[in-house]
Amino acid sequence: MFLKEIIETWTNPVQFIEGIEISKNDKLKIVEAGRFAPSAGNQQVFRFLLIDNENSNKIIIQSIEARDPRLASTLKQIKKPNLRNNFVYSIENFNAKTDKYKVYIYEHHFDDINCAKSASFFIICTHKNTITGKMFGHTDMGAAITNMILMAYDLGYHCRWIRIFDREFIRERFNIPLSIFIDAILVVGKVKENVEITEYKAKDVNDFYFYNQWDENLTIKDWQSENIEFNNYDIEVVDAIVDRRSIRSFNENKSIPRSIILELLKAGMIIPLTINHPYLKIIVVEDRSFLNQIAKHSKIVLKQSHVGEVPLIIVITYDCSNNSPGFYSETDSGSIIQSILLRAHTLGIGSCWIGAFNRKVVRKILKIPEDWHIPSMAIFGYPNNYPKPTPRVDLGKVCYYNSWKNHIKKRKRTLLPDYFALSIWFRKFRNTQVTTLLRKRKVGIVKGIPEFEQFL
Repeated sequence: MFLKEIIETWTNPVQFIEGIEISKNDKLKIVEAGRFAPSAGNQQVFRFLLIDNENSNKIIIQSIEARDPRLASTLKQIKKPNLRNNFVYSIENFNAKTDKYKVYIYEHHFDDINCAKSASFFIICTHKNTITGKMFGHTDMGAAITNMILMAYDLGYHCRWIRIFDREFIRERFNIPLSIFIDAILVVGKVKENVEITEYKAKDVNDFYFYNQWDENLTIKDWQSENIEFNNYDIEVVDAIVDRRSIRSFNENKSIPRSIILELLKAGMIIPLTINHPYLKIIVVEDRSFLNQIAKHSKIVLKQSHVGEVPLIIVITYDCSNNSPGFYSETDSGSIIQSILLRAHTLGIGSCWIGAFNRKVVRKILKIPEDWHIPSMAIFGYPNNYPKPTPRVDLGKVCYYNSWKNHIKKRKRTLLPDYFALSIWFRKFRNTQVTTLLRKRKVGIVKGIPEFEQFL
């Protein structure tokens, strides 16, 4: 299925057909798609636990029925969030009594339980709490979740993203180490055909996006009236997931038509959020003066000179005041960005996810309020190259089956695997044009997009 078709037709499931068996090969393909998510520093800290055992299924259902104990906490005096680069919303920032979204947070919890009870299998999504994992593991996992949701739909199934469940209960029952953060549960199954799903109303782009600076609204109607034709390639979702690259060299003289930017904004709204209210805000920056300021003042690593070459930056933020969706916002933001990056690829637009930047400076330039965190931004432009694929950790290493450390397939071992930094370094010497479960064509051989094909 083409990615652009999925963006138009995907809906969030509210119940599955009971008793549907999904082949192991399809289960592996869904997790394999998660493995191809972009990863900070290529450290690939995400880990997946695939569950299809009847007794284990009951444990997961119990954890969902128990809800998330953090959402009931009334013990803390709310502290002003210290929005450092490694900030992650926590119980220190929350008190249930004054939660601004307490009316909405459990609005769809009953449907979470219904889907869990009729699911074919589950994926417990986690990441390692290494230094990189603490800073970027949540957003990396959000990207992986987007990939798995899209892949499942391409195979004829649906995923429901469960955020509200008892993580410590899951940790205890599945012996998940304390060094692992538990992000989410994906509930996978098959929905009845021709059943209209009306759980979520369509998200209004105007509620979630600003233009160039905080509180500056997008004029969508004006953009739509430009009606500029653009290349909207027929790219399968598998190819978008496998072939999309982080581009770090752009054509500085070529701007992105607003008709394409609108397609990117639409893609950012595909994944259902924790609640259907704007606890996240996304700033679309194409004003050259703002782009230059961000490029000049926000870099904290020398390799980011490419930030100054682009015609478009998208900055995502989330509310860190007392609000229950804050616990899930970091992962939600990663999911949104990945949806946009994949759609950009199918339009011939290069992109790069930026996690290391000076957030204080960007906040000042874009007038973002002090209690809104900036987990990530992404840059977009027409590419000047198409890099080789990044080396991937073997599926047998990142996915377990029914119990922790029970590898789902025989893993390919690296030299000195217990030394994490060395393991990453040795990956650089692998041949990355490899095969994958997802398709016959090797990774790294892009087809159907001239903007990238010209560099092969």
